[in-house]
Amino acid sequence: MKYQPFTLAIADDHTLFRKGVMEILKAYDEIHLIADACNGAELIEKIENKLPDIVMLDLEMPEMDGIATSRYLISKFPEVKILIVSMYGEESLVEKLLEEGVHGYLLKSAEPDELREALQTLYSGNNYYSHEIKNNISY
Repeated sequence: MKYQPFTLAIADDHTLFRKGVMEILKAYDEIHLIADACNGAELIEKIENKLPDIVMLDLEMPEMDGIATSRYLISKFPEVKILIVSMYGEESLVEKLLEEGVHGYLLKSAEPDELREALQTLYSGNNYYSHEIKNNISY
């Protein structure tokens, strides 16, 4: 499979998780991390002058959570793809986010290869939802 290069920004208030994902992503040459932040407000400040192709957001963060950040990005920068990453996989939550315009939803229990697959899928213009929940979601 040929992987397409793209830029990425990450917001997650759990530093250990965020830094761990950043370390994992170093193994994937096509992914260029341009910003990381501990909440949506900090992320927006960091990316407004240099937009990434994809933003990866934790659902629950202080100050500005993943839903509020998604709404802002969708309204101001609709070309940016949004991947929500969370430990919650309830169908109603995922369907709500779909309606909001989020492009993907990945469970934090996913393997690194699934993260790569999700990011590539979003970059190619398609939606992506974790293997554990996508069979129950209509999108």
